[in-house]
Amino acid sequence: MDTTPPFFLPTLLLALLALTDICAAAAAPRGDILPLKSSLTVEEHDTDAGILRSPDGTFACGFHAMYTGAFTFSIWYHHSNSLNETAVVWSANRGRPVLSRRSLVTLRGDGTMVVADHDGEVVWQTQGGLPNVKHAQLLDTGNLVLRNTTGDIVWQSFDSPTDTFLPTQRIPAMAKLTSTAGGGQLHLPGHYTFRFSDQSILSLFYDDANVSDIYWPDPDYEYYENNRNLYNSTRMGSLDDSGEFFASDFASHQPLVASDNGLGIKRRLTLDPDGNLRMYSLSSSNGSDTDSDSTTWTVSWVAVSQPCMIHGLCGPYGICHYSPAPTCSCPPGYAMRNPGNWTQGCKLIVDTIGCGKGEEDVQFLLLPDTDFWGSDQRRIGKVSLETCRKACLSECTCKGFQYQPGNGTCYPKSFLFNGRSFPTPTVRTMYIKLPASVNISSTPIPQSNMLSSESHALKCDDPTSAKTVEPVRDVVEREDDDAGEEPKWVYFYGFIAALFVIEVSFFSFAWFFVLRREFRSSQLWAAEEGYRVMTSHFRMYSYRELVKATEKFKYELGWGGSGVAYKGTLDDERAVVVKMLENVTRNKEEFQDELRVIGRINHMNLARIWGFCSERSHRMLVLEYVENGSLANILFSNKILLEWDQRFNIALGVAKGLAYLHHECLEWIIHCNLKPENILLDQDLQPKITDFGFAKLLSRSGSNQNVSQARGTLGYIAPEWVSGLPITAKVDVYSYGVVLLELVLGTRIVDSIVGSEEDVHGVLNKFVQMLTYRLDGEELLWLDEFVDFRLGGKFNCLQAKELIRITLSCLEGNRKKRPTMESIVEILLSIDEAEI
Repeated sequence: MDTTPPFFLPTLLLALLALTDICAAAAAPRGDILPLKSSLTVEEHDTDAGILRSPDGTFACGFHAMYTGAFTFSIWYHHSNSLNETAVVWSANRGRPVLSRRSLVTLRGDGTMVVADHDGEVVWQTQGGLPNVKHAQLLDTGNLVLRNTTGDIVWQSFDSPTDTFLPTQRIPAMAKLTSTAGGGQLHLPGHYTFRFSDQSILSLFYDDANVSDIYWPDPDYEYYENNRNLYNSTRMGSLDDSGEFFASDFASHQPLVASDNGLGIKRRLTLDPDGNLRMYSLSSSNGSDTDSDSTTWTVSWVAVSQPCMIHGLCGPYGICHYSPAPTCSCPPGYAMRNPGNWTQGCKLIVDTIGCGKGEEDVQFLLLPDTDFWGSDQRRIGKVSLETCRKACLSECTCKGFQYQPGNGTCYPKSFLFNGRSFPTPTVRTMYIKLPASVNISSTPIPQSNMLSSESHALKCDDPTSAKTVEPVRDVVEREDDDAGEEPKWVYFYGFIAALFVIEVSFFSFAWFFVLRREFRSSQLWAAEEGYRVMTSHFRMYSYRELVKATEKFKYELGWGGSGVAYKGTLDDERAVVVKMLENVTRNKEEFQDELRVIGRINHMNLARIWGFCSERSHRMLVLEYVENGSLANILFSNKILLEWDQRFNIALGVAKGLAYLHHECLEWIIHCNLKPENILLDQDLQPKITDFGFAKLLSRSGSNQNVSQARGTLGYIAPEWVSGLPITAKVDVYSYGVVLLELVLGTRIVDSIVGSEEDVHGVLNKFVQMLTYRLDGEELLWLDEFVDFRLGGKFNCLQAKELIRITLSCLEGNRKKRPTMESIVEILLSIDEAEI
């Protein structure tokens, strides 16, 4: 007998109708605007409710699937994904994707746009405190903007490009494209960048911890041979709608033009994973560029027509050659380091040659028409082949030498990188050093075959590129219900629904009051391997993890102005420094926000910050471990004697690191405490600045102070700090001048000065006057007495004189007369090749 209350069915029907209305409202198209206090959810990434679409329908913005379970907040061409992969033109969190559950992008009430992961962790955000933000809008140009109540743009994605420029997007002085790392599914930033050089020339760079050089325009030619203007005071560029690419350094203001030059074509200028800059045009077989079934992206202009000219393409010791298509190979005696990933190059089949080996232990293999560009130890002119061979044999660090028989020029090389083999107008022959025990008789030598007319596309086999991602299948099979039994099953499903609501409520209670703290740990419950790898680059660590990594803080490295440091090892075998911060002025949220800004900074002369801990009262940083410790430990002791060229390289590296902080990174940072203790030296004695960005986190006197009141270290403090003037980047320039002087002298300046900061400045001022008087004179014999006596007079007089001149300009009492770090880098680079 049916005992269902008479009101049950109408109530159930009304609830279902209400639920239908809610779902319909949620699925309503967003259009091009995201209002204040609104969100886009990752679960709706493939619906109209989950994306913004430009008014003309060209661009879409929302969560984009990088691979199964990992998403970025991106902008992409909406009608371009039929024959090729979706053309993503901008990503906010490319190096830190979020999970496919409960992740949000929200325009907060204070005007900050935030991308948050499933656990609420903020992985990306716009700058805070933007005035009177009204909404976010995706424009027809592909630019995502934040507008205020008067309609003005207060933030735009065009100001922070990733790997693509779009038509009408300006290329300002500090703009930079960074490629995506190739190989596999991880879309981490790669080693290739596109930006203005120190000489104001728009260039393609290869940048990593060991190498940083330009490969376009061709470095073998002078700037005028590449149709460029040197040291133009303006840095700007753009791509227009017709396919003309312009930059301020192009000679005679002649733009680079697409092969399909003309209006009405969708375009993009992209720095691809292989390091080549290409202009793409969206073409259609039927003349319509909006038909997603017949459109495809085609290359209409390319920067480097010969792929083997791109640096780092085949990794260390790898050789790029045409056979006839571009191919990567290892020279005889070497084998691929990581099959499937040519960026890691090749390695010796046997142990390294080592030092102290005689001629009978070493052989030199001739590689005709081959060059490893760069890493020259020196240039020896007009010598015989035998003299060149002996020069390399006498150097432990020499891995081989290039010899030009026509003019007798010899280039011993300390590192074999950017290998390429192809005929050139100037005959270049490479000789690589190998142990005599290596049998190379049966190994082919990589050579180019240029006789084929096939198009050049690099063929470096990468097994990971062929992998596909299988979607997660629904394993629940549903059976059709018998239509005649429908009334009975309605009540049954109603009962099940009620139980489901109770069960959901129970688990929600458990989540918030029992499990929530455990799940918010840095290990999370992310099962996807790719997600785990991505988050390991900069993330929040739990206190428990760092206790384990440091073996309960067992190995103390020392104390500093910001706290005590310990050595540790993470689960992935990375050696790190865990620094316990003291006198942190910011609350938990502000501390984490500041650290995420600092964590995005990446430069070869800055110590990497891998992550942080912010649990309860614990405030800790996880930093890159640098092998040789600080410059102070080496320069002011007799453990290792720094040769002159090593000191000069340290001066140049520190200048580059500061110039990056002051002029190039997204958030300009003043160090405020530069000194030899905060300059670390790696195994190759390359400098890495540490403790940058801490001035905004710490109170060095133990009280809450702003940056303008921060205190540095006696002897390295600029005079304006004593007088209480606001702090600018010129305080770092002053500190750099003191460090530079100590590099030349080999001793600490303030060791012989006792007194207050004013006394130190007075002594330094007299020191500057004395050096100025001596520099103005023609007699340079005083340099032998002035430069570190431990060098025994083995130093470059021209470089020493210029370093002292730079020091004097940095130690100017009037900060307006001090140079910028960018200009100092230019000066150092200009004297880097000075003859000894």
